Amino acid sequence: MLPLYLAGDVNWLMSQALYHGLPVLHEEGIILCWPKEPYVSLGCHQDWDDFDESASVPVVRRRVGGSLVYLDNHQVFFQIILDPSKHPRLKTPDQWYRFALTPVIACLRNLGFTAHFKPPADILVQNRKISGNAGGQIEDSVVIVGNVLLRFSLQMMARVRKGSLQFKQAFADAMSRHLVTLEDLMGGRLWTPEEVMSLLAKSFAANMDAHITDIPWERWRPVLEEVGSQLITPQWLHAPGYRPPYHQVKVREGVYLRQPRQSRLPDVIAEVDTEKKLLTALWNSPVDIPLPLTSESLFTEVPQGPFRDVLLELMDVPIKDSLLS
Repeated sequence: MLPLYLAGDVNWLMSQALYHGLPVLHEEGIILCWPKEPYVSLGCHQDWDDFDESASVPVVRRRVGGSLVYLDNHQVFFQIILDPSKHPRLKTPDQWYRFALTPVIACLRNLGFTAHFKPPADILVQNRKISGNAGGQIEDSVVIVGNVLLRFSLQMMARVRKGSLQFKQAFADAMSRHLVTLEDLMGGRLWTPEEVMSLLAKSFAANMDAHITDIPWERWRPVLEEVGSQLITPQWLHAPGYRPPYHQVKVREGVYLRQPRQSRLPDVIAEVDTEKKLLTALWNSPVDIPLPLTSESLFTEVPQGPFRDVLLELMDVPIKDSLLS
């Protein structure tokens, strides 16, 4: 049996320190919580340059993957911390995610929604993301963390992501088409985090043999405070991250918004489906082209030149290969 901790509302840094602290304590557990204050969380491989420093929200950099996310009390977090030696059948990231997310999917299905797992780490309803997740190894533990969106501010998510005004507007537009919340699905019904935490707790108990356990705050707090302070040191926050040749933000699994960093056409913004290898939307295009487009069809629909080269770069097609085609 796994201990299930109903932490409820905690301060923004504690909402991250909890799942970073249990591996240090060498303890397994499932934590359900949400932050009292809004904040931004950067993925461990992400570059600080992705965050818009003019946004007036605190920032933490987590030690698991995923992209920049805006977090607030209209989301309920689930945090699963496991000892891999106790789960020998779970070997691949896909197996870990499926195991950890099964109770969340079951909870959504019990509400009448056709939720399903979208590898590598999303949960979709009506082909739109309702739960974004991340995972990795902290100390000797495997950690999977995620959220259920009760409601979501597209404007704030776009606000905290660095980019031009047009890029932020395009991001908000893309999210409006690819994200969904419980409020959307229930025709405007407002859910409280307490309601959703209760539903998730029942599902984790039924599907993962978890049992509600009192939180040993007195024993945990010194470790949690130390771990939390490490997540916001300037050296950790500003550590170099992955910088592709374009500005990129993930809308949902397989769908990205991209804008070239250096180009003769810097204002071009593209929505790219990396799984289907399609260009699905464009902003600031100098010519009208039919969408969606495959990388192959770019050669027939877009004249040779800088614009086609930009689109090929945004679709991860090497320019040198395109010139040989």
